[in-house]
Amino acid sequence: MEMGPKRKRGLLLVVAAITTFAAVATLVAGVTLGLFSSTVSSGENTITAGTVTVGLDPAGTQVTCAVTGVVPGDSSTGYGSGSATRQQCRFDVKYTGSVSAYLGLDLAVTSPNVASNALYDQTASGLQLLIKDGTPVTYVNGTTYKDASGASQPLTTSASNLLVSASSVSNGATRSFRIDYLLPSSAGNTYQGGDVKIVLTFHAVQATSNALNSSCTTAGFQCPAGNGFLWS
Repeated sequence: MEMGPKRKRGLLLVVAAITTFAAVATLVAGVTLGLFSSTVSSGENTITAGTVTVGLDPAGTQVTCAVTGVVPGDSSTGYGSGSATRQQCRFDVKYTGSVSAYLGLDLAVTSPNVASNALYDQTASGLQLLIKDGTPVTYVNGTTYKDASGASQPLTTSASNLLVSASSVSNGATRSFRIDYLLPSSAGNTYQGGDVKIVLTFHAVQATSNALNSSCTTAGFQCPAGNGFLWS
């Protein structure tokens, strides 16, 4: 059966309508993929930690003692009594951190080679020590050090956290620790061949957000952690 002229025109109109719809869909899709946009970035934000650093004082003098042949009556040049002819030991240090800090000193006294007749035995007849710094602050006198209250405590093998300064210090602070010693004239034969090793350790901790223990008021005295204060 053949279509009349009116029927053909109807089909053409339908096809034309479908084609037009597809073109509109394509146009809409194109607009979605081509949105205008813009971005901006901040500059580089950096956060750098401060430093708490200690080391040898390059302008100071380091004297590590290796004294031999000590006899009763011998003493170092800075002891104040005895022969005053023996070498003084020195340990010059410097704080180089970028933030304020509190400074502490640890002591270790041992007899590494002799067990039965140590030269330092915490008695009045054995070796006597005098440890100071150039301020001058005294840390050890004879065989004792001071606790936070100022009471004398026996220096057996070690003492920790002796306060170097009752106030915080900044970059460039220096200290010259000096170890002097005396072997009393009363020392007997039991000390023959005795020995002792003395090591000082200088350390620092930040002062910011770390308020000094309220019991720590005097340089040279022991300063324990506590009351919110920490050494490390």
